[in-house]
Amino acid sequence: MSMRAITTVPPGGGVKLSEVNEEKGDGIRVRTFRTGICGTDKEIAAGKLSFARPEIGNSLIIGHEAVGVVTESNGNYEFKEGDIVVPMVRRPGSCRMCRLGRQDYCEDGEFVEAGIRGKNGFMRDEFTEDPRFLVRVENKSIQDLAVLTEPLKNVMKMKEIFQFLRMRIPWYCEDSTLSCKNMYVFGTGTEGLLISIVFKTLGLNVIEVNRHPLDENVMNYLERNKIDYLDTSSEGIDKKVKDKPMDAAIDAVGSMDVLREITDNIRNNGIAIMFGTSGQLPSSNFDVLENLVDRNLTIAGSVDGAKAHYSDAVKFIETHGKVMEMDKLITGTYEPDNLKIFMEKEKQEIKKVIAWS
Repeated sequence: MSMRAITTVPPGGGVKLSEVNEEKGDGIRVRTFRTGICGTDKEIAAGKLSFARPEIGNSLIIGHEAVGVVTESNGNYEFKEGDIVVPMVRRPGSCRMCRLGRQDYCEDGEFVEAGIRGKNGFMRDEFTEDPRFLVRVENKSIQDLAVLTEPLKNVMKMKEIFQFLRMRIPWYCEDSTLSCKNMYVFGTGTEGLLISIVFKTLGLNVIEVNRHPLDENVMNYLERNKIDYLDTSSEGIDKKVKDKPMDAAIDAVGSMDVLREITDNIRNNGIAIMFGTSGQLPSSNFDVLENLVDRNLTIAGSVDGAKAHYSDAVKFIETHGKVMEMDKLITGTYEPDNLKIFMEKEKQEIKKVIAWS
């Protein structure tokens, strides 16, 4: 069958709206409802993601943040027509962790990722999917927000890692809560904002950190959710931590320079989670290592998430989506032929979404 799809020829970049042909296959048929655009999509479009590769031939259908509607279940008992579903991005290879359904901890790198490397993505009218890699959205009232499930599942995994690491010592306040603990989140893009609201629900004080003033809508969003903000272009982080000590930190920037800022300023026994890299190391590794050892710091890397984290993300949207005004994170909805959205940043932009149906 013929359909519209946004394609690229990796790793060279560029995007176009193409007519593609695909046989339906035996899986669950899904009509795409919404797809989100993130930094990875923009890097692919700009030809800056060297590991992007097609599934077959030269062309790749991009898009890994999606929500859709089941149109054909092909006799599968788990899904029925009309179900709202979110597809998973990373698909397993053959290593032990992949066989256990934890391809987010793949040991040999033989996984593929829809819309990124080795598998066509979801920026198209329809797709056929293996039911193992679909997550149902039971509450249809959140189907618009369910496009945030994929980035949010990354945060749910970070939350799991954080909860595990803090149990290594009595890492809580005198009243047994986390109300005296301060979490610094570096980065104010979609991922950074999602991290902030999730960790706010744990009872932590959250401080967003960035190196420039924020757009008004982002500032208003932080204020409404009682999240503090530090602009390091006008105030040093060392001054901020004197008033609000850094007990934990998450890097959502993807810059290893942040590692030094964290290790220089975090308290003894602190926890840091690194999400994303730029391929650059700090100028001096020795001081960072000394801090890690002498001050009992625990640093973990985190990427992707398991199916359970997708389900946790859907539940978070159901529980907190309205209260935490997550709809305000979606700042523009566009038609599939509006390809300039991959290259241009809109005023007050947080998350762009493409509407397919």
